[in-house]
Amino acid sequence: MRILTYLPELAATGGVEQHLLQLSRELARRGHEIDLRCTTDGELGGEFRSFCSSVVEGPSIRYAGAPVGNLARIALQARAAARTRPDLVYVNNFSEILWAMAVKTITRAPIVSHLHAFEFTQFARYRSHSARVLGNRPARFIISSEFMRAAWADYVTNPAKLEVIPYGIQLSDYPKGTEPARQRSRTALGLPPDAYVVLYLGRLDPEKGVEVLLAAWKLLAASDEQARLLLVGSPMLHRDPAAYLEQLQRDAPPGCHWLPMRPDVVSAMHAADVLVLPSVWDEPFGRVVIETMATGRPVVASRSGGIPEILTGRFAQFLFERGDATGLAVRLGELREWRREQPELADQCVRHVAERFTLGHTADRIEAVFREALSAG
Repeated sequence: MRILTYLPELAATGGVEQHLLQLSRELARRGHEIDLRCTTDGELGGEFRSFCSSVVEGPSIRYAGAPVGNLARIALQARAAARTRPDLVYVNNFSEILWAMAVKTITRAPIVSHLHAFEFTQFARYRSHSARVLGNRPARFIISSEFMRAAWADYVTNPAKLEVIPYGIQLSDYPKGTEPARQRSRTALGLPPDAYVVLYLGRLDPEKGVEVLLAAWKLLAASDEQARLLLVGSPMLHRDPAAYLEQLQRDAPPGCHWLPMRPDVVSAMHAADVLVLPSVWDEPFGRVVIETMATGRPVVASRSGGIPEILTGRFAQFLFERGDATGLAVRLGELREWRREQPELADQCVRHVAERFTLGHTADRIEAVFREALSAG
């Protein structure tokens, strides 16, 4: 099967980029041909080029609200992409559907849209009728959680088109962290060898709950040598990212260790004792949760969006109410001595991911959706 897809930037900026990289690599390993269109190259470009049949840079293919200029640009890019003669178009953002429709008009290739976030409902706020019309053009929709199914159901008239497929990861990409690996990572990152290290990994934007996390860390009142809060990431969606980061760092309590986002996230996970995801918005899934659990670290997260669908069973005890700094501080305090008091927790975290969230299982199901879309014409 020849699959045409698009990614705005080939950079390790978030879960969508990692998802498309790892899924595409697995599909290529299974014999499918992947043609990738992008707008900006980045540190992931070399990896994509190692298995894609083609990687072509060009203007954005996303619709951005200026009909005349948008449609002309999208039509040109669709005509160029259609020369690959795809069997299927796989898009990862609702604003890419117009481009996919144009490619389909030329090639008759069916569209599968993976709805990672809420850009569809944001679009619908202004173009409700158009959203519902366009929302029925793809042959199938893939979403990552039951929470997301409910959020998108009003915009897809045929619910059978919605397929819930949780993210999956290649376990070898997120190996379990041994004690020597923990110490090596801490030395490399400048962290104390025996401190309680809590990791935040991701965008440092307000909706991610970083301010709640800093308030909780202040409540823990631990010394620099006793505990460190490792924050890996940068603001991306804030109107003034540099000023917002400066404000966060200025208001942060002692013990915070700041690093920009990096392609190598595993070293930060290995250095940590616990990951925290304090989102105050509705997380569609929370991919970083399964990535970190695969390394043998428990995760404390807000009860928002699709996160409770990951942290089930014994891991549900590590959820807290969104925005509740006190509740977050309590959960972090409870896990402070988990290595001594609950050493079995590391293997339980790994097993939880291995049984429910592997890339192989996810790729099996997505591949089946692709084949069904082809069969339906």
